[in-house]
Amino acid sequence: MKFDLHAHTSGISRCCKIPAKTVLSFAKDIGLDGIVLTNHYTIDYVKNGDTLAFARDYIAEYEYTKRLGEEMGIKVFFGVEVTWEGNRPLHILLYGVPTDFVLEHHTMYDYSPKQLYDAVKAVGGAVIQAHPFRNRMTILPSDCIDGVEINCHPIYRESCAEKLIAYAQEEKKIVTCGGDFHADTYRPVCATLLPDSITDEKALADFLLTADHVELLIHEPLTAYPYRYRYLREGK
Repeated sequence: MKFDLHAHTSGISRCCKIPAKTVLSFAKDIGLDGIVLTNHYTIDYVKNGDTLAFARDYIAEYEYTKRLGEEMGIKVFFGVEVTWEGNRPLHILLYGVPTDFVLEHHTMYDYSPKQLYDAVKAVGGAVIQAHPFRNRMTILPSDCIDGVEINCHPIYRESCAEKLIAYAQEEKKIVTCGGDFHADTYRPVCATLLPDSITDEKALADFLLTADHVELLIHEPLTAYPYRYRYLREGK
């Protein structure tokens, strides 16, 4: 199955220019079987200090998008992109956490990367650092992440795939590929290829944590076509 593991909708992520139905239409048009909805989870979106209200809205947007996906024939899994901006921007993708995780950890943007990692591991999830090397970002310590993402967002000119693969193989981490599509550019044709046996978020996280290899469809920015890459965790 072709899955984009990094997707947004305008219902939560203000930087995304299109609503859920259009996001899913774009994904289906490029041949994806599914997306992981990883809207931004950030203090910047909290209104009047009501963190629980934001957490509930966050879950509601996922549930709405999932229902649309069922109607349109495209799978939608739950995910989170915890987002810190400022002088040292940092974005962390969470996979395999239940929707209630955001209610139990509704101020997770106040956590340190290690605190967030430990909270996710307590529920069996996977932690992937989104688009390292973008905008002054550096890779987190290895005890704070399970892997890194090759990101194909066209605005940023390069995916840094070669550097990320070298890092991941040295540290025996997994690598994913995502589009981070915001409708401010063309829709990149990229995906993480998943076994058909993965039918829910928990199975996705288990795969990312244990697979010795993964097939990626990488669409380098400003190139005409994507290419397929087989990533081997051990580098063999």
